[in-house]
Amino acid sequence: MRIVLRHEKSPFTVELQKLDRSYRAVVGDIEHEVETRPLGPATTLLVVDGWAFRVHVVRSGSQRLVAVGGEVYAFVPDSGAAEGRPTTAAVATPEIKAPMPGKVLQVLVRQGDRVDPGDGLLILEAMKMENRLVAEAAGTVAEVRVREGDTVDGGQVLLVLRYD
Repeated sequence: MRIVLRHEKSPFTVELQKLDRSYRAVVGDIEHEVETRPLGPATTLLVVDGWAFRVHVVRSGSQRLVAVGGEVYAFVPDSGAAEGRPTTAAVATPEIKAPMPGKVLQVLVRQGDRVDPGDGLLILEAMKMENRLVAEAAGTVAEVRVREGDTVDGGQVLLVLRYD
Protein backbone atom coordinates (compact mmCIF):
# COMPACT_ATOMS: atom_id res chain seq x y z
CA MET A 1 0.00 0.00 0.00
CA ARG A 2 1.28 3.45 -0.89
CA ILE A 3 0.34 6.43 1.30
CA VAL A 4 1.27 10.04 0.53
CA LEU A 5 1.19 12.38 3.53
CA ARG A 6 2.14 15.98 4.10
CA HIS A 7 3.88 17.27 7.24
CA GLU A 8 4.07 21.05 7.36
CA LYS A 9 4.75 21.80 3.67
CA SER A 10 6.72 18.65 2.88
CA PRO A 11 5.04 15.68 1.18
CA PHE A 12 6.45 12.20 1.69
CA THR A 13 5.53 8.71 0.61
CA VAL A 14 5.29 5.63 2.82
CA GLU A 15 5.22 2.22 1.11
CA LEU A 16 3.80 -0.46 3.43
CA GLN A 17 3.97 -4.21 2.95
CA LYS A 18 2.30 -6.57 5.44
CA LEU A 19 4.56 -9.38 6.65
CA ASP A 20 3.62 -12.12 9.15
CA ARG A 21 3.53 -10.07 12.37
CA SER A 22 4.98 -6.80 11.19
CA TYR A 23 5.20 -4.40 8.28
CA ARG A 24 8.00 -3.47 5.94
CA ALA A 25 7.87 0.33 5.66
CA VAL A 26 9.90 2.28 3.13
CA VAL A 27 10.12 6.04 3.64
CA GLY A 28 12.21 7.67 0.93
CA ASP A 29 15.15 5.31 0.43
CA ILE A 30 15.12 3.98 4.00
CA GLU A 31 13.53 0.63 4.87
CA HIS A 32 12.22 -0.16 8.36
CA GLU A 33 10.62 -3.12 10.09
CA VAL A 34 7.59 -1.90 12.01
CA GLU A 35 5.37 -3.69 14.54
CA THR A 36 2.23 -2.25 16.08
CA ARG A 37 0.60 -3.23 19.36
CA PRO A 38 -2.64 -1.41 20.21
CA LEU A 39 -2.74 -0.15 23.80
CA GLY A 40 -6.07 1.68 23.62
CA PRO A 41 -8.42 3.42 21.18
CA ALA A 42 -5.89 6.15 20.33
CA THR A 43 -2.64 4.70 21.70
CA THR A 44 -0.27 2.25 20.04
CA LEU A 45 3.10 0.80 20.93
CA LEU A 46 5.09 1.25 17.73
CA VAL A 47 8.29 -0.78 17.43
CA VAL A 48 10.51 0.53 14.63
CA ASP A 49 13.69 -1.44 13.95
CA GLY A 50 13.63 -2.70 17.55
CA TRP A 51 13.07 0.74 19.13
CA ALA A 52 9.75 1.05 21.01
CA PHE A 53 7.66 4.24 21.02
CA ARG A 54 4.31 4.94 22.70
CA VAL A 55 2.33 6.84 20.07
CA HIS A 56 -0.97 8.68 20.52
CA VAL A 57 -2.97 9.46 17.36
CA VAL A 58 -6.02 11.71 17.25
CA ARG A 59 -8.02 12.84 14.23
CA SER A 60 -8.89 16.49 13.89
CA GLY A 61 -10.72 17.05 10.61
CA SER A 62 -8.43 15.76 7.89
CA GLN A 63 -5.37 16.03 10.15
CA ARG A 64 -3.81 13.23 12.13
CA LEU A 65 -2.16 14.59 15.25
CA VAL A 66 0.59 12.22 16.34
CA ALA A 67 2.14 12.64 19.80
CA VAL A 68 5.41 10.79 20.42
CA GLY A 69 8.33 11.58 22.71
CA GLY A 70 6.76 14.77 24.05
CA GLU A 71 6.30 16.25 20.55
CA VAL A 72 3.11 16.58 18.49
CA TYR A 73 3.21 16.30 14.70
CA ALA A 74 0.35 17.12 12.31
CA PHE A 75 -0.06 15.06 9.14
CA VAL A 76 -2.64 15.37 6.37
CA PRO A 77 -3.22 13.11 3.38
CA ASP A 78 -1.73 14.67 0.25
CA SER A 79 -4.47 14.82 -2.36
CA GLY A 80 -2.22 14.83 -5.42
CA ALA A 81 -4.42 12.55 -7.51
CA ALA A 82 -3.58 14.51 -10.65
CA GLU A 83 -0.02 13.28 -10.30
CA GLY A 84 -1.10 9.64 -9.91
CA ARG A 85 -0.92 9.72 -6.12
CA PRO A 86 -3.69 8.52 -3.81
CA THR A 87 -6.55 10.87 -3.09
CA THR A 88 -7.66 11.77 0.42
CA ALA A 89 -10.41 9.17 0.03
CA ALA A 90 -7.76 6.48 -0.56
CA VAL A 91 -6.28 7.03 2.91
CA ALA A 92 -9.32 8.33 4.81
CA THR A 93 -10.80 6.04 7.44
CA PRO A 94 -14.34 4.92 6.55
CA GLU A 95 -15.21 4.22 10.19
CA ILE A 96 -15.71 7.42 12.15
CA LYS A 97 -14.85 6.59 15.77
CA ALA A 98 -15.30 8.47 19.01
CA PRO A 99 -11.92 10.00 19.89
CA MET A 100 -12.80 9.62 23.60
CA PRO A 101 -15.77 8.62 25.75
CA GLY A 102 -18.66 11.04 25.58
CA LYS A 103 -22.28 11.76 24.76
CA VAL A 104 -23.73 12.24 21.26
CA LEU A 105 -25.32 15.69 21.28
CA GLN A 106 -26.41 15.83 17.65
CA VAL A 107 -26.27 13.58 14.59
CA LEU A 108 -25.97 15.86 11.56
CA VAL A 109 -26.39 13.22 8.81
CA ARG A 110 -28.59 10.27 7.88
CA GLN A 111 -27.83 7.05 6.02
CA GLY A 112 -27.59 7.78 2.31
CA ASP A 113 -26.60 11.46 2.73
CA ARG A 114 -23.80 12.77 0.51
CA VAL A 115 -20.95 14.53 2.33
CA ASP A 116 -18.05 16.68 1.19
CA PRO A 117 -14.69 17.18 2.92
CA GLY A 118 -15.21 19.21 6.09
CA ASP A 119 -18.96 18.54 6.33
CA GLY A 120 -20.12 17.97 9.89
CA LEU A 121 -21.17 14.42 10.75
CA LEU A 122 -22.03 14.64 14.42
CA ILE A 123 -21.32 16.57 17.59
CA LEU A 124 -19.91 14.69 20.55
CA GLU A 125 -19.64 16.11 24.05
CA ALA A 126 -16.50 14.85 25.77
CA MET A 127 -14.77 16.29 28.82
CA LYS A 128 -17.34 19.16 28.89
CA MET A 129 -16.33 20.23 25.37
CA GLU A 130 -18.28 19.91 22.12
CA ASN A 131 -16.31 18.10 19.41
CA ARG A 132 -17.53 18.35 15.82
CA LEU A 133 -16.54 15.25 13.82
CA VAL A 134 -16.23 15.96 10.09
CA ALA A 135 -15.86 14.04 6.82
CA GLU A 136 -12.31 13.79 5.50
CA ALA A 137 -13.31 13.18 1.89
CA ALA A 138 -16.38 13.20 -0.35
CA GLY A 139 -18.60 10.19 0.08
CA THR A 140 -21.91 8.75 1.23
CA VAL A 141 -23.07 7.89 4.74
CA ALA A 142 -23.32 4.09 4.70
CA GLU A 143 -24.35 3.59 8.35
CA VAL A 144 -25.27 5.68 11.37
CA ARG A 145 -24.71 3.57 14.49
CA VAL A 146 -25.66 6.10 17.19
CA ARG A 147 -28.54 8.39 18.13
CA GLU A 148 -28.68 11.71 19.89
CA GLY A 149 -28.29 11.18 23.63
CA ASP A 150 -26.27 7.95 23.32
CA THR A 151 -23.27 7.55 25.60
CA VAL A 152 -20.27 6.18 23.68
CA ASP A 153 -16.88 4.70 24.52
CA GLY A 154 -13.60 5.99 23.13
CA GLY A 155 -12.85 4.15 19.89
CA GLN A 156 -16.49 3.15 19.34
CA VAL A 157 -17.62 3.31 15.69
CA LEU A 158 -20.23 6.06 15.35
CA LEU A 159 -20.69 6.26 11.57
CA VAL A 160 -19.45 4.45 8.50
CA LEU A 161 -18.77 6.33 5.26
CA ARG A 162 -18.32 5.02 1.74
CA TYR A 163 -15.84 7.20 -0.14
CA ASP A 164 -16.08 8.00 -3.84
